[in-house]
Formats: sequence, C-alpha cells, structure tokens
Amino acid sequence: MLTIAGHRTRAGSGLGAMLRDVDYVLQKLDWMRGEGIWPNGLRYLWTDAFGVVLYVSLYAETGEERWLGEAERLVADVERVLGRRRGLRIGEAADRDGQYFHYLAMWLFALARLGDLKPEYRKRGITLARDIHPAFVVPGRGVIWKMQEDLSGPYPGYGLGSMDAYDGYVSYRMLDDEQLAPEIAQMRDLMERDWRSLDIDQDLGLGMMLWPISFPTSRGPRPRRGVRCEPWKRCGSTRPVISAARHGCAIPSSPSPITAFRSACRPPVSGRGVSIG
Repeated sequence: MLTIAGHRTRAGSGLGAMLRDVDYVLQKLDWMRGEGIWPNGLRYLWTDAFGVVLYVSLYAETGEERWLGEAERLVADVERVLGRRRGLRIGEAADRDGQYFHYLAMWLFALARLGDLKPEYRKRGITLARDIHPAFVVPGRGVIWKMQEDLSGPYPGYGLGSMDAYDGYVSYRMLDDEQLAPEIAQMRDLMERDWRSLDIDQDLGLGMMLWPISFPTSRGPRPRRGVRCEPWKRCGSTRPVISAARHGCAIPSSPSPITAFRSACRPPVSGRGVSIG
C-alpha cells in the first residue's frame, strides 16, 4: 500500500504506479515553475489547495522534509495574498473576486492533510470553517455557491450549489468531528434532503462526487460504525458513473489529489496563471 497525504491506495493500481514515478511529477513541477504557471504564478485557491496536498503527498512518498517546507510556504503565501477578514478570495487576478464555497472546502481539506503532520494547520482549518459556515449555509435549504468577497451576501447571479454540502461535510469531518459537530450536522441535514434526487452531468462535478466517497469520513484509524455506509455514499458511488456514461464522459478508475492537480495545472490564459473553475 502507498499513502497519499494520509489516504492509502493499492500499490498495484495505476495510481500506485504513477506515484512511484516521482521523477515525472518533479519534472512537471519544474516545467510549470519555468513557465511561470505554478507555484510562482498568480495565486488561485482551487489549484493551490491541490498543490498543498501534492506537497504533503511528495513528503509521504519521499520522506524529504523540504516538501513540508514547500507546503507551509504555499499556505503562508495563499493567506497573505488571498486572505480576507473572513475567508479567502477565489484568486489573485482582478476577475477572480468573491468566494466560492467549494474552493474553500478544498482548502480546508488541504489544511486537514497538512494538519496530520503539523497540528497548527488543523486548528487554522477549524477556525476558517467556523468563520465561513454561517455566511454560506442556509439551514434547511442549501449552501450558497458564491459569496461577495466580504461575505456580506450572495454574489449577484449565483444561487445554491449542488454539491457544496457534500464538499463541506467531508472536509469538516476530516478536520474534527467534535469541534465542528454543529456545522457537520447542518451539512448532513442538507445532504439527507438532497441525495436521492441529486443529478450531476458536468465533468468536474462528476469527478468531484467520486472524490469524497473515497474517504472514510472520520478522523482516526477506525471510522465510527456506519460512517463508511452512509446512504449518500452509496448514491455517490453509482450515480456519477451512470451520468458519465450517459454524457460520454471518461472517469478515471482511481482519482487522486496528484492526478487531479496534474489535470488542473494547464497552461495560463493570457499569462495570468492557472485558471480553473
């Protein structure tokens, strides 16, 4: 078995083979740096969250402390550039204003993974989750997809997100079941209202629905009884595949933080850095 930022996978899988080719990953990192794409391009929260997980994964695979240092430097730079009084801006470019909840949820996941090794980052994630949750979540209705940058209200033209409650639920539980218990309960209520009729037909959404169901959503080596078999996970494990086939999408058999990061780091648009979502 191999460990990907704390998540274990079979060494014989295609994912395992890819992870063993660390030289290939490092070559891609060097190329992106040379092109000014990442990590030395404009800050973008979605890509940077996967970048933190990538660095932690490289540390887990190589044992080299420098990758933890890179992860910490990236977190510091993201907080410096994108950090606001509450939450984090979408991106550094002028047209990347506002805050997306699913970007924040992925950032929380990244802090949780780094927090497995450096506990202070878990604490930061818990604080951030508590700060943003009341602004985004409408109890009994859903999670607002995009908010004004100061979280004073919804961004004009945006409503409730389809998967945001699922993203938040998993990331919150990866941080701390007990300290975020009220927030987790609200997310779970939204999922219970929604999962039977959830239908996703967009490629990123399909992949991101497969992503959360791969995790035992509880901290510690032994998830609590029943967590692995929650009804929404059974729905999530089949419906994205069915939708993918219906819409002609190809879904990788073993999605992972590194493969997701590699697909996210595409060449810049108009020289502005990585632009996803």
